[in-house]
Amino acid sequence: MLNNTVNKNPLVWIGIFAHPDDETTSSSGTMMKWVKNNNEAYIITGTRGEEGTLGTGDLKIKREDLGKVREKELRHNLDLYGAKPPYIFDYRDQDLDKETPEVLAKKILTILKKISPDIIVTFGPTGISNHPDHIAIHKSAVIAYKYYKSDTNQNPLLIYPAISEERAKDYGLELSEDEKRLDIVVDIEDTFETKIKGLKNYKSQEDAQQLAKRFVEHNFIYESFSISPVNELDKNSTKLINYLASL
Repeated sequence: MLNNTVNKNPLVWIGIFAHPDDETTSSSGTMMKWVKNNNEAYIITGTRGEEGTLGTGDLKIKREDLGKVREKELRHNLDLYGAKPPYIFDYRDQDLDKETPEVLAKKILTILKKISPDIIVTFGPTGISNHPDHIAIHKSAVIAYKYYKSDTNQNPLLIYPAISEERAKDYGLELSEDEKRLDIVVDIEDTFETKIKGLKNYKSQEDAQQLAKRFVEHNFIYESFSISPVNELDKNSTKLINYLASL
């Protein structure tokens, strides 16, 4: 087992995203498998998603209440996944890109130093959807990663959710090359049902419901990641990559 070879148990995963539900769409199936292997998982969310849709079906939410609703949905899902309670920054939805990247990075860095992650997951350069908040969190997460390595001499593995070129075209996505490389592919068949449940739990959000339906229709039982080019890979990095692929 990797845990023995790196002399650390449990291993620590952190996802760094912009909105509640980003973690579920991108990587929750893998995160659950990580936790089931007696490891820990954390999520940083830059905003509470206050500018999202105001409910689905019969659920109607006032704009001023949406942030609280989405935070509750996030906390419920992380508990479902076996992850730790989230770290939530107080930026408003669609305002992350207005913050200086280094300022946001230092907030992320404080948490990295607190939990000492082995794996850091965040959006790649386009944020998958080109959402300004996704791109902003990517930039600051990469800066924080570099600061963390410099300050601690630790070398966690930084990875991005990735989508095949064919699937990106089906979704109408224009991705960077870093987000189309399927360096690590994880079979999430045994956590897929819970991932879909998590998406459906985001009842405030139309896109979460649409993605749940699409993932089921196409039986998307794999999650893929690319290895960020900013990594300086060593023997431990290789062990982590192999461990993820074997989950």
